Amino acid sequence: MFRRKLKRETPTQSPDSESPIDHPTNISSPSLQERIQSRSVLRNSLLLLGFHVLTKLLAFVSFILLANYLGTQLFGIYNYSFALAALFIPLCDLGMDTYLMREVPRLSADQIPRQLGAALVWKGFLTFLVFIALSITVSVLDSFGSERFFVVALAGLVTLLRTYWTTFGSLFRAMNRVSYETGLLSLARVAEFTVIVLSVWFDTGLLPLLSVLGLVNLASVAATYVLVRVRFTHPTLQQDFNFMLTMLKGGLPFALTTIFTSVYFNFDTVLVAKFISDEAAGIYRAAYNLILPLMMITAAVSGAVFPFVSQSYGNYKEDVARVLERSATLLLMIALPVAVITTFLSGEIIALLFAPEYAPAAICLSILVWFIPVVYLTNLFGNSLGAMDQQRFVLKVTTVNVIFNVVANLIIIPHYAQVGASITTVLTEILGLSFLHTRMRKEIQRPVALKSLARICLANLAVVLFLIMRPELHVLLLMSACVIIYGAVLFLVRGITTEDLRELVSVVRANPPTV
Repeated sequence: MFRRKLKRETPTQSPDSESPIDHPTNISSPSLQERIQSRSVLRNSLLLLGFHVLTKLLAFVSFILLANYLGTQLFGIYNYSFALAALFIPLCDLGMDTYLMREVPRLSADQIPRQLGAALVWKGFLTFLVFIALSITVSVLDSFGSERFFVVALAGLVTLLRTYWTTFGSLFRAMNRVSYETGLLSLARVAEFTVIVLSVWFDTGLLPLLSVLGLVNLASVAATYVLVRVRFTHPTLQQDFNFMLTMLKGGLPFALTTIFTSVYFNFDTVLVAKFISDEAAGIYRAAYNLILPLMMITAAVSGAVFPFVSQSYGNYKEDVARVLERSATLLLMIALPVAVITTFLSGEIIALLFAPEYAPAAICLSILVWFIPVVYLTNLFGNSLGAMDQQRFVLKVTTVNVIFNVVANLIIIPHYAQVGASITTVLTEILGLSFLHTRMRKEIQRPVALKSLARICLANLAVVLFLIMRPELHVLLLMSACVIIYGAVLFLVRGITTEDLRELVSVVRANPPTV
């Protein structure tokens, strides 16, 4: 027993788990960073969740303001612009941000500046090329020099500047300094929100709005770079060619996965705008943009789990299995009631938030909301498998997904418009989950706890019965009642216990790591 405990307190990396591409330098154990503990995963999840709640709330209010301010046509053009720009996002780093987040927990302190510097050099070069490519694409799809062209170009500029946050965010998470990411990004998002509110208030129009958003993001990225140099590390911007190639090879599998994911997250909006109309695209994105903020929860959990799995999987497999099982349970505990409640109340939700012209978005919302419980698990399993050096398998799954999504959308959207796009989105994610769950079961015995899932389903059944016999109440009161009923039944069936709540409070009160 003592020998086993001693072994767990002094981990060493297994040479069999490393490859020359993934680990170009030898790392001695004494110089490794402090091991990320499982309790840190929960704390970092809460920090990231708090950040996402704030920023997504601001984005949600901005989205409602813009939707009602611009109308369906201009709002469709606005979303078409950002959807088209989003297709180019993965080309801005070619997976090196994710590779950076995986490798930094395994590196010594003196190796981090070189790794970060290589990521920044590549990003500067790639974002320049991507902006040129985006401009050429827009010139082909839309008239060069037209107002629509400049809207898309400015949306692309804002989008490309935002990608620098993923580099710095990857560094902060990998170094277990999530509070810096959440604090800095929150300030940037508050600044963006202020610009949008003032633009709507003073009726500035779309082009001035996007121009100021670009300036805000440029200033935020520059300030964060200065802070990283002063507080953390000095990125080595002068790189030798061989190391740059090694970084590129390490990131490519992640890049291709992100590229394909970006396609089936945004390609449908572009097709609806081109095959149907800008109004149809606006209606579709009205529903879609209500769903996307809920991604903040899986982003928070998966973002905290990734560096922990990367550092601990080789020597602490039981700890990793326990964290993944609990994370999956937590995600389903949140996602399933959201899907159930939204399905029953989609019409009331759309009527509450939007002008009457957006009423057709209700059926899209009732379909798209089932994307959430599925994508919560695919995001968790996909990121965790990538942290286990199985990114090539994740890439294969994503390739199948994107082929299915593109072909299905090309067939369905011309006939069923935004409703067909909604169905295809959910089916694509279910297809991916089936593959990822099968592989995850080979790594850990039970990625989803069936007993916990049964308790969650029982609590949701109580919500369904209430909504079938629902009283005549305002939609907000109905949603509040559903949450109370769900929480009470979940507590009664021991889906969540007082011990769980005590642990949560103790983690929140714990002192965060210091720099």
